[in-house]
Amino acid sequence: MKRNILIAIILFGFIGTALFCQSDDLAPWIEVYNGTDTITGQLAVVQAVAEQKIVGSGDFFAAALTRLVREYPSIRGQAEQADAESLARTLSRILGDGKVESAATGLWQVVEYFPSSLVKADAIIALGKINARAYLPQIVQTLNNLNTQPQADREMRERSERIAYGAILALESYQDPSGYLPVFFASNGWYGDRIKVQASISLPNIMENPTEPLKVILKSPYPYETKHLALRTSQRSNSSNEDKAEIAGLALAEGWKASTNEPRQRIELANMRKLALSMIGTYGVSDNSIYPLLDRSYREGTMDEKIAVIKACAVLSTDDSVKLLSTFLVAINDRRQSDRLTREDEQLVRVVIPAIGETGNTLGLSSLIQIQGSAKWTDAVKNLAGESVKKLRR
Repeated sequence: MKRNILIAIILFGFIGTALFCQSDDLAPWIEVYNGTDTITGQLAVVQAVAEQKIVGSGDFFAAALTRLVREYPSIRGQAEQADAESLARTLSRILGDGKVESAATGLWQVVEYFPSSLVKADAIIALGKINARAYLPQIVQTLNNLNTQPQADREMRERSERIAYGAILALESYQDPSGYLPVFFASNGWYGDRIKVQASISLPNIMENPTEPLKVILKSPYPYETKHLALRTSQRSNSSNEDKAEIAGLALAEGWKASTNEPRQRIELANMRKLALSMIGTYGVSDNSIYPLLDRSYREGTMDEKIAVIKACAVLSTDDSVKLLSTFLVAINDRRQSDRLTREDEQLVRVVIPAIGETGNTLGLSSLIQIQGSAKWTDAVKNLAGESVKKLRR
């Protein structure tokens, strides 16, 4: 009896005076819990209280977690260890769902003390749910460390992935900008699909407008695949058209700064530039520095890039974009006049001419009239130019 009284005194020291004001429904459970000597017994009481859904029991569960952490070093035997892990996971879920802020320290101690990756993950998730700001930097660092430590061993891989999953969900709950990049890198990291998919789902919930961290990625010496992913992420985000235009312009510039002879990487860069060009056509240009990049993509890019430039310029319909289209057409016409027309020119002329007509901008009129008046072009091409001229004169 004396032993039970002592346990009760210790427990109430951690619970505080708040429990003395709890409902009559909780009081008998506290008495039973105080008289429980084993982890198995604690688990049974906690589960029973949780099933009863007793109002105001948050402090009780927080105190139970404190007791578990305090007693954990003395636990012996596999059965008791398993019960301790079950109790830690149960309490983490209850405290997280209940947003019991007073449990933050105990939850982080669970992360530090328990070796089980499942226990760690549940405690980390709970910290995010209760928005325990004091432990946000630690969770960010945890995911950063995991991102840079790929595991080949199956058991270690599973362990790391479980903890990463918990960290991703926690950072989604925090909705703090500091969590964006770790989750972004997890979405393109060494993990299995389950983790990467969850990271991709969590990203837009962390930051509605991720322009700033994505700019950091594009300006930093990350792999081309990572920069391409940053561009795709911007396209899918809820950021403004102006921000997406800025990211697209930056990605196009980065796509031309890079230089590689490796075929796969060249394809990656070309695909990034094509996506950037498509986004420029959709969202516009952030400043006039984009036009020289459009010109370069037309002159040096793949055939797909050239067509993407033409389409983007047609949609933009600015004076600068129409001047570019006219320059492209005049150059093709010059090669036609000197009998140097290439097969590529024959394809492009049929794309550039309609594009100029679509702009509705009469700055492109003179280049079209040159095509109409040339005897070296086929009737099909001249008729195409004539249609565009009509559109501009309406």
